[in-house]
Amino acid sequence: MGGDAGPLATHGDLERRWHALTDSERAQADELLADASEIVRAHVAVYPETHDPSWWASHSRRLNLICCQMVRTAMQQQVSGVPDGVTQSTETTGPFTNSYSWASPDGFLRWSDSYLRILGLGGQRAFSIDMASGEVAG
Repeated sequence: MGGDAGPLATHGDLERRWHALTDSERAQADELLADASEIVRAHVAVYPETHDPSWWASHSRRLNLICCQMVRTAMQQQVSGVPDGVTQSTETTGPFTNSYSWASPDGFLRWSDSYLRILGLGGQRAFSIDMASGEVAG
């Protein structure tokens, strides 16, 4: 399968999409980006079109985006007091209530089926079978 040559994104890609990283954040990002790349490869491996190296080349920006988003979501959970990555928020003025639900509450890398749609994979596909010949079309 194509795309097997290392991470699909670098900490520089993540910095351009998020913020300048500290040295320790860079080291963590490098490790998480390598992990995210493996997660992406595992999820797309079942689609025949991804077995062609040209697919990886034509989708490199989208793959990069997805890896960066997975890592950013995981890393945001480690920043205390900053409500980034929140999927649900409740605030009450009196008697002062704040409630947040995080996209990745434990800081793990998360795969979303929306990533498949970004890559043009995973949708329903129509096909037909000729009952006389058994040929599949579509």
